Amino acid sequence: MRRAVLLLAVVLLAGCGSASKQSATTTTTAAAPPGPGDVLYAGGDWAVVLDGGHATAFHRVGGAWHADESGAVTIAILGPKGKVAPIPQAAVELRATRPLIESGLWIDGHELVVKGGGLRPERGTIYGAPDAPLAPGKHVAVAYGRTDAHATAVAWTFTV
Repeated sequence: MRRAVLLLAVVLLAGCGSASKQSATTTTTAAAPPGPGDVLYAGGDWAVVLDGGHATAFHRVGGAWHADESGAVTIAILGPKGKVAPIPQAAVELRATRPLIESGLWIDGHELVVKGGGLRPERGTIYGAPDAPLAPGKHVAVAYGRTDAHATAVAWTFTV
């Protein structure tokens, strides 16, 4: 009798394990990507999209993407501007009323390795440069910054 109870317990536990594995592999339908345009960044419930020469920060709320047009994060473009060397340094200043927790820079859709800092969590500067020289012509840079609740993305052009 004792073996039967033990065997029944093992069977029940094995069944529970199987059910939890099935639940873990069940997928839900994710929200369609934000857009139109090219998604430069998608991290959790935040994304950056470049559509032509316009960049937008998106926030996923309730399974749907919404453009963040709050202006709660401001981005001042420090460079490059105008005609620049083939390996330009991109730099922006970020400001918000809440602490900044994420930022990024891209040139022609390629993310730059950035460095940065600031004296307060609500204000900082980030900068970076491409790994290789850029071809002569027009290029598009994008900067992104966000707090826990809001984000901004801006795009600008320069020439090599």
